[in-house]
Amino acid sequence: MADSPEAILLKRRARRRLVGAVALVIVVVVILPVILDQQPRSVTKPLTLRIPGMETESPAPAAPPSLQPPRVAPKVEENPGSSPTDTTSKSRAQARKTARKEELQRAKAKEAEVRRDAYVVPLGAFTHADNAKQVRDKATSAGIKSYTETVKVAQGESTRVRAGPFANRDSAEKARQKLKSLGMEVGQVVQK
Repeated sequence: MADSPEAILLKRRARRRLVGAVALVIVVVVILPVILDQQPRSVTKPLTLRIPGMETESPAPAAPPSLQPPRVAPKVEENPGSSPTDTTSKSRAQARKTARKEELQRAKAKEAEVRRDAYVVPLGAFTHADNAKQVRDKATSAGIKSYTETVKVAQGESTRVRAGPFANRDSAEKARQKLKSLGMEVGQVVQK
């Protein structure tokens, strides 16, 4: 069965279209990304050099100048047998240690200040530790923090239970009302 001239013509057109489509796909897949890629990709990672003892520290975020006291550089005494690298790392370690101490002292001072200005709600004084624990558990279940203090009285020792400390009188009053609504006997808000 011989193909008619029209069938042969259709086959040629189909082949040309197929070849053209394949060429177009190759251009889009291979050549176009190469042309559009403006920056060549780096094949290797950048080389980093680390020398033991010469480690650099990233700078700490600066605090506002009014809150941070001026720092005094620690005195470094050089040992005759120590190298400059040893001295540098020792001075950095000493500076970090000094900074930690200063930060801890500021935190303690701030905590002491909060304690002085704090407000508490008296929840009771108990001679039996179980009673004090029950009252604390009720306050904790209401979402209010509490603490105990042991005081000496004529009959021996008594455990005071107090809710707080609260930063201001309003928050202490809110906690007092919440505890009162639970049926607990609470005292008036007092400054610690």
